[in-house]
Amino acid sequence: MAKKAAGGLPFVWLFGVVSLIVALPFGIHAGLQHAEQLNAVAWLAVAASALVHAVYSLVLQKGYRESDFSLVYPLARGTGPLFAVLGAILLLGETPNLPGWLGIFAIVCGVLLISGFARTLAAPSPQIRAGLLWGSLTGLSIAAYTLIDGWAIKHLGLTPVLYYFLGLCLRTTLLTPQALLDLPSVRMQWQRNRRHIIAVGILSPLAYSLILFAMTEAPLSYIAPAREISMLAGVLIGANLLREGLTASRLLGTAAMVGGVILLALA
Repeated sequence: MAKKAAGGLPFVWLFGVVSLIVALPFGIHAGLQHAEQLNAVAWLAVAASALVHAVYSLVLQKGYRESDFSLVYPLARGTGPLFAVLGAILLLGETPNLPGWLGIFAIVCGVLLISGFARTLAAPSPQIRAGLLWGSLTGLSIAAYTLIDGWAIKHLGLTPVLYYFLGLCLRTTLLTPQALLDLPSVRMQWQRNRRHIIAVGILSPLAYSLILFAMTEAPLSYIAPAREISMLAGVLIGANLLREGLTASRLLGTAAMVGGVILLALA
């Protein structure tokens, strides 16, 4: 849906407003229940996460405008957990065991196989080079906010709903001045992509809230790769709805991702 809209900052700001409306009652309730958690360090984590999340959304939209979804999205989803795992080991002191390492490796390889990344590298073009650049930058952004959020949830002990809600408020506020300076584009985005904006505005906070709750139960170095099983849904959608072929590399990548998730569950 984000690719279809490809609306840049106006789209990001509008779905952020929708997310904020959806999350408001849950955020208020969490704030009343856990206000004592909000010390200076907690606010620093919220501010850092909001800033990186805003950068991530804008970089991803830029990638969608400059290159193909089939390159930018898989590259971002493949490099994001790889960078996040390295950061969790170096900065948060996590040490995956052998099944954990094998599961991480299998999932990252599966993402790259499903995306046809090797074939892409074999046929460079300006559009592909742009996709490689923006996809990699998106992956770095994913890793950065994953590490910040993992630190906030696991080490500072912040409640996921309250933490997410405050970060959502702040990053939407950060984008508001620029959005208001370009109201014609905002109105055009709403008129053209209202359904996509509402859908992304609902699904985005739901999905990431689940990730934050998962961080309370398992190491970040396991959560970051496991969330990329969304790629499996992409393969099924492509095969059944878009009539795309199930190539040998996609089947192998799917098997690698399923095996990787099983290994992470056993780790």
